[in-house]
Amino acid sequence: MKALPTFLIIGAVKAGTTSLHHYLDQHPEIQMSAVKETNFFSGAADGVPYPVSRVDSLDAYERLFDPAFAVRGEASPGYSNHPRREGVPERIEALLPEVKLVYIVRDPIARAISHFQMQVGLSEERRPAAEALTDLSEPRTSYLQPGLYATQLELYLRRFPQEQILIVDQADLRADRAPTLRQVFDFLGVTGEVDPARFEEELMSANQWRAYSPAYRRLRGAIAPMLRRLPQSLRDSLRGSVEHAIWPPLEKPEIDASLRARLEEIYGGEVERFRALTGKTFPTWSI
Repeated sequence: MKALPTFLIIGAVKAGTTSLHHYLDQHPEIQMSAVKETNFFSGAADGVPYPVSRVDSLDAYERLFDPAFAVRGEASPGYSNHPRREGVPERIEALLPEVKLVYIVRDPIARAISHFQMQVGLSEERRPAAEALTDLSEPRTSYLQPGLYATQLELYLRRFPQEQILIVDQADLRADRAPTLRQVFDFLGVTGEVDPARFEEELMSANQWRAYSPAYRRLRGAIAPMLRRLPQSLRDSLRGSVEHAIWPPLEKPEIDASLRARLEEIYGGEVERFRALTGKTFPTWSI
């Protein structure tokens, strides 16, 4: 017997999808796919030369989910990255019309800065922040589209009723984790209590990024298949210990008044529309 996900975490990149995936996986009634960021519904990404999906067929995708669980999910932030990735809501609707969608978002300026910092750590960005963070023309290193939250949400609302979509603010997940997760659990239809200690760890925070060399990234990619039999938590711990011992932490990019003003101009209208669409105020956001 095969199964498909009953819910998807659709983004946004650098807004806490990795942590949310981890927290939901701690609940005994929820099964999260062992492969995070399957990008199964992402389709082709314009100008991106690497594969966008980590599973090559519907059969392989179904094998990621355990039919013994009534609630099954996966997290792929690429599902909310229009116009870099087109047609994602349509593909999801065609296969999973009843699926529940969890959209975790973050202050869009902070998210863009974190995204830029990540790409610097991956040795894929060498431009100064002032140039990279306002460039809408280059799809491989475009940091702005994932923060166009109203645009992304509107595309989903054309295909799914609003009651199938839950908006989560990363600020709430950080400051009020237990009640925020309870809201997610209620939305997904699971009950029961989970040990609060399981929710203490925050994954992929900015201070965990290091200035990795391209050679190290190639080595990590080569040995990754050999380590897949180890539990994810152990793999993450081993990798973190090695990387923190060898590589210096990334410096936070400088955001001067001019760059911040430009980002506020880009995102201002989007944030206003997003507040109207969701009925949420996002009081901690800088816009």
